[in-house]
Amino acid sequence: MAKNSVGRIDERGRLIVPASFREMLNLKSNSNVLLLLDDEKKTISVVPFAAMGEELHHLRLEMSDSPGTLSKILLLLAKEGADLIWSESSSRMRGQSATYEALLDFSSCKKSPAALEKLLLSQRLAKSVQIKKL
Repeated sequence: MAKNSVGRIDERGRLIVPASFREMLNLKSNSNVLLLLDDEKKTISVVPFAAMGEELHHLRLEMSDSPGTLSKILLLLAKEGADLIWSESSSRMRGQSATYEALLDFSSCKKSPAALEKLLLSQRLAKSVQIKKL
């Protein structure tokens, strides 16, 4: 059932989520949420997505914009146990280069973020890779 309530932005720019919403979504202090911005509609969606104890990382890579490149990257991430929470890709120069960004949970990953960066680069799946802990 959809519910509506008025939230507010405090003086530090933080979104205050009403207590009734936090209770319904089981959001506690320091819970992780994904903010989705639709700049055309001028809306923000707040989506709970991570439990406490997850090892969340942000992945950003530059890759070739050729058929199959992204699927090979996703297969490698899945094989190594990186749990994909959210992702987005875009072509920077059609047919030449593309960008891929993702939020990953590394709690079941077989490799460290640094080792996964090296693997993506050594298999020439990415031109550059950055994995940062959130």
